Amino acid sequence: METTDIAVSKDGQYVAVATPSEGRPSEVRFYSRSSATPLWTWSADSFYSVAISEHGEYVAAGGYVWEALDYYVFYWKNARALTGTPDPDWTSNDVGGGIDERCLDMSDDGNYVVACGTGVNVFYWADARHKSGVNVATTWNWLSGSWVEAVDLSSDGDYVVVGTTGPDVAYWKNARSLSGTADPDWQSMELDTAVADVAVSDDGNYVAAATGGAPGTVYYWAGARSLSGDPSATWYSGEETRHTSIDMSCDGDSVVAGASGGVFFWGGARGLTGKPQDPSWDYFTESIISDVAINDAGTYVAAVDDVFIDTLFFFDRQGNLLWEDLEIRGDMLSMSCDGRTLAVGHFAPETVWLLDTGYSSPCCGVTPVGGVVSTPTAALIAVAPFVAFAGLAVAVAVAVAVVVVFAKKRAA
Repeated sequence: METTDIAVSKDGQYVAVATPSEGRPSEVRFYSRSSATPLWTWSADSFYSVAISEHGEYVAAGGYVWEALDYYVFYWKNARALTGTPDPDWTSNDVGGGIDERCLDMSDDGNYVVACGTGVNVFYWADARHKSGVNVATTWNWLSGSWVEAVDLSSDGDYVVVGTTGPDVAYWKNARSLSGTADPDWQSMELDTAVADVAVSDDGNYVAAATGGAPGTVYYWAGARSLSGDPSATWYSGEETRHTSIDMSCDGDSVVAGASGGVFFWGGARGLTGKPQDPSWDYFTESIISDVAINDAGTYVAAVDDVFIDTLFFFDRQGNLLWEDLEIRGDMLSMSCDGRTLAVGHFAPETVWLLDTGYSSPCCGVTPVGGVVSTPTAALIAVAPFVAFAGLAVAVAVAVAVVVVFAKKRAA
């Protein structure tokens, strides 16, 4: 089983997985936290991305249908109650290209969906829970002057941020009430190279972007809701490295970036102003961090390396390595809001992993499952035999002693 994208619900109870077409139909697979057998699956010719609502009731996927020669967003309602191979409740009109990983997102309540990755376009659907049928038109869209590489949506769906090859970052407020062709409220063009990933805080007031060229930089805009025109970043990083990914806490005060060579973390991000701004801590590796994830409170960080050392790392906000797993290969991560549940996907024909990290902190506005815990082990939540096209791996991921072979942490 290969994975093109993975998304865990904020409450950690459900996981949506997109698989590519490698000599067989591509699938969206929907799992509960407790079982390696999917609750339901649905096939098309190729899926590139998935998104899931806060409690797993709604799922969206970006895919391709050969017969129609078109690309769509597919949307399922009441996903937790579905079984078998349920058809989507609605399918968008042709969006003209593949909606890749990092280019599909959904509001917590599932009622707003945003997509990119089809070239120069951004697409937005409001009132998604009440739509049905086929060829569902966008509520609004935007035509960029360059390729759009990543998108992020605030928890309420009212703020949108995208990153392009321009390179630039574009931002919309009041996104839920827009229609037609909607130009961004601001568009920052001071970036050095093409954007690899973007993130926006739950309230839409803080934005971060990571560029993936050489040199690559992390940029941060505070007070994003009041900006206009072509604003300069409030601060940017001093680490010149090719970034792959970025994530931030729900309040925008903690930022983590993955890059060629390590993990970089900024605490107290909302009050920083340095140009350049050194990270609070960094953790260097001799490989490339494929993806990073942070929980709502900004207390726990996950990072995965898939190039040389095939390692999954789990840190606290001080940069202490709480555990690492030397057997999990991953290209993409998704973490529950409390940090307790971690989903890992891999592009190669490996597996999907769903782990209990052993640590959690309260969420922003979401009731965590199982309360606050702090135990120094991580285990697979569901364990099942691994066979061709199966769901999760047969293994128990146990935290190993913190012995750093290829990496070292440096305090700022």
